[in-house]
Amino acid sequence: MTVVVTGLGAVTCFGSGVEALWEGLLRADRLPVPAPDACGLPEHPHLYAAPDPAEPAPKSPALDGDVPGRTSTLVVTAVAEALAEARLTGEDLLDAGLTVGTSLGDIDGPEAPDAPGHRLATHHVAAVVADRFGIGGCSHTLSTACSAGTYAVGWAAELIETGQADVVIACGGDAFSRVAVGTLHRFGLLDPECCRPFDTDRAGMVTGEGAAAMVLESAESARRRGATALAVLAGQGWSCDAHHPMAPEPSGEQLGRSVSLALATTAKAPGAVVLHRAGVALNDSVESTAVTEALAAVGDPAEVAGYAPKAVMGHTAGAAGVFGCVIAARMLRHGLVPPNAHVATVDPASSMRVPLGEPAALARPSVLVSGTGFGGNNAVLAWEASE
Repeated sequence: MTVVVTGLGAVTCFGSGVEALWEGLLRADRLPVPAPDACGLPEHPHLYAAPDPAEPAPKSPALDGDVPGRTSTLVVTAVAEALAEARLTGEDLLDAGLTVGTSLGDIDGPEAPDAPGHRLATHHVAAVVADRFGIGGCSHTLSTACSAGTYAVGWAAELIETGQADVVIACGGDAFSRVAVGTLHRFGLLDPECCRPFDTDRAGMVTGEGAAAMVLESAESARRRGATALAVLAGQGWSCDAHHPMAPEPSGEQLGRSVSLALATTAKAPGAVVLHRAGVALNDSVESTAVTEALAAVGDPAEVAGYAPKAVMGHTAGAAGVFGCVIAARMLRHGLVPPNAHVATVDPASSMRVPLGEPAALARPSVLVSGTGFGGNNAVLAWEASE
């Protein structure tokens, strides 16, 4: 069964809306800082924006009942845009499914100093979204760390392909977290300057926040409703390194298997790859090796454009994979690959073409999206332009 995308939504550092996201990526001039919400660390105060003492401290919403936290609020906004573009009615949503990828859910509730005893419940985001829009079908929360969003989109497609739903809203979101920033800092994974995934001097990731959403449905459902197909899912592959709670398996064998599975239907190299690449040297190198080796089996990796949006967006955790798919759909629509940002010297280990300075033409109407996460959770999706 053919699965298509009929609606997109996004809330990012560039503002609300997919157009704002795309325009920000094309400008490629944003320099995200590691934690602009003042959840900084005393060892490196220069990294973080100091709070204005004249401003009252923000009060985080409680994680109780129907009160949404920041992540839920961001996801609701993104979903609303996607539903509007897909022109889905309340009646359509009664049987629609919902998949949500998130790493920490509404973390602002448990982290609030005035909210002791709150427990982190990642499924709370799905509950808020379903209630807000009356989504009455199957609901799933996926929390496979930073690949959660990619899994959410892949699982949504599985629900459609197996006949469990005609329409599924796939979304992902995460908000800034003091605990997450502190943990990443402790493990030495934060770059003190900026995120520069394709630069030889990259020194780690930069945290981000946001939400993205896609309406997926069967091609038959889209035709029946008269909806416009924005992109077609051509294939996907999932795997697990089964190696380490955090570090990727050095050979990248399992990630490469996911790439090969995603490309198995077409057996052709894509025009571009939206990489998970976040600026962590080991992880980036493993991903580059795994992806390029799999691409070499179906074409010339040097003809494929590699793109790393985290350089300007920061790492949005559970939203990252959905953002990758939204960006892929925009690449297919405009036939362009945005330029990679903050690159002084291109990492020589990358065999893919690395667009710099200005957008590059998309060589072929197909885009691969790579997602990896702590625990070795890999998910790769292949997208093609709709006819």
